[in-house]
This record gives sequence, C-alpha cells and structure tokens, in this order.
Amino acid sequence: MNRAERRILALLRQLAERDFVVLSDVGGSPRRLAVLAYVAEQHGFRYAEAHGVGRALQIHLVRTEHADTRPPDSASVPGLRPGTLRPLPEAAPAVRLLRDRIELDALAEDLSVRARLVIMTACALFAGLFLLVSSWRAALAGFAALEAMFVGFLYLEVVRRRRLARRVHAAV
Repeated sequence: MNRAERRILALLRQLAERDFVVLSDVGGSPRRLAVLAYVAEQHGFRYAEAHGVGRALQIHLVRTEHADTRPPDSASVPGLRPGTLRPLPEAAPAVRLLRDRIELDALAEDLSVRARLVIMTACALFAGLFLLVSSWRAALAGFAALEAMFVGFLYLEVVRRRRLARRVHAAV
C-alpha cells in the first residue's frame, strides 16, 4: 500500500468515526488537502475552513446532515486515479475550486509573525551593514530599496489573494 492509499484510508477511518475532522499537511500543500477534502465530500462532509498552524496547513471538515456513517471498504475513490492523490479530468474542476478556497482562507490570515520578523530584521541588518561600510546616505538609500522590495512582495500577495477571491466567488 502506497502513501496516498494510506492517507485516504486514514481519512476514511476518521470520517466514519467523527462528525468534525481536522486534516493537516506539514508542508502546507493546498493541492493535497484539496484532494482529501474532495474525498471527504464524496462521503458526506463539507469543507468549513482552513488556517495555518506554524508550517502546517489545516483544514476543517464538517459532516452534512445526509452523510453516510458506514465506513467504506476500500481506499478507491471515484474521481481519483487509483493509488494516487491525482484527480481525473471530471473531478479536476471540483478539486481546483476546493484548492482555491483553501488557499484563499489560508491567505486571509494576517502575515505571520515570523515573516514580519524576517522583514524587519533584514532591513535593520542591511541598514547597519551599509552604515559600517559606507555613509549614512548609502545606508538610507539601501534601506529604502530593500523596503520597497518587501512592499512589492506584499503587494503581489494582495493581488494573488484578490485573484483567488474572484475565482472562488465566480464559481459559487
């Protein structure tokens, strides 16, 4: 039994035992979690929310009123290639929509403390290095350039979030 089949079987056991399931992926892959959420939807659950916990990404699934509580007998799931976490072409749009919703929910959270700490530390170190090597004018110019670069990255994140929100709202 490969890793994908083990993940699906573990998910199916949880679905049979609980009304509320939390799935997490240490690498923070929305694609893997979207496929697992698709599997859960096939068994009467619906996606509720997603959020980051450290380096992991977690999604919450809730049982619907018409869910089947019997445990499935195998790890084969309609809409997925056997033995993998890859959707077939007919299930790909549903998985893509779930992935977009998971990414949008995960991006809706504030910029993590770690990311802000990295930005502030890099700017301070860069300014201090320029002060040691050259004049205060060069340090100020270097600091401004680095700050503009970080603001650009943050703007790209906002643009990505807006694009995801448009796709999710258009699909719903």
